[in-house]
Amino acid sequence: MRVGFSDCSDGDAREDSFFSAAKHTPVFPHQVHGSEVAIVENLDGHNPHECDALMTSRPGIPIGVRIADCVPIALYGNSLSGPALAVVHAGWRGIRDGVIGNAAELMTQYGCYELRAIIGPHISADEYEFGTEDLAQMVTLIGERAASWTKEGLPALDLRAAVEETLSRSSVVVDHQVARCTAQDPRYWSYRASGDGQRFALVAEIRLLS
Repeated sequence: MRVGFSDCSDGDAREDSFFSAAKHTPVFPHQVHGSEVAIVENLDGHNPHECDALMTSRPGIPIGVRIADCVPIALYGNSLSGPALAVVHAGWRGIRDGVIGNAAELMTQYGCYELRAIIGPHISADEYEFGTEDLAQMVTLIGERAASWTKEGLPALDLRAAVEETLSRSSVVVDHQVARCTAQDPRYWSYRASGDGQRFALVAEIRLLS
């Protein structure tokens, strides 16, 4: 299994030049901040899936999501049929609407057991001021862990805590977190902090030992 997160030095993940060194161009969805998950069975990226998570069980097919401040998550597990992998673009709306649980459930339906996750860079609560009505809704769904404060003392959504809680409810164990804030770390673009239009990427692939 290969899981990687790009940064600014790798270029904008929306541009063709981003893929120049790749053996195969990753399959990316057309992201809509929703909860749908699509299954990828080939490298045809000409008609991108309109969704915020992709799953594959096919070796050699890289799948990815593009990120500015939302949370990139790689899910993986084994089944009697072999390994499976999913990538998730988890913004607050997607978390609210169940994109993480939907991805985990699809992998479970495939027969995966002992699901595990890697969580990538995303905006921290320190920088993520959040409307009180939407925050109350997230607290109702996720619990008090989702609520926090910015460094200025304003109401904030803690995306990391929301993702951790949601993964836990789906019985997914977190193997690793890249504890970097996209709004503070100059290695990453941030729409919220700087209005950046560029994106970095999570790309993952099943690789079988030869």
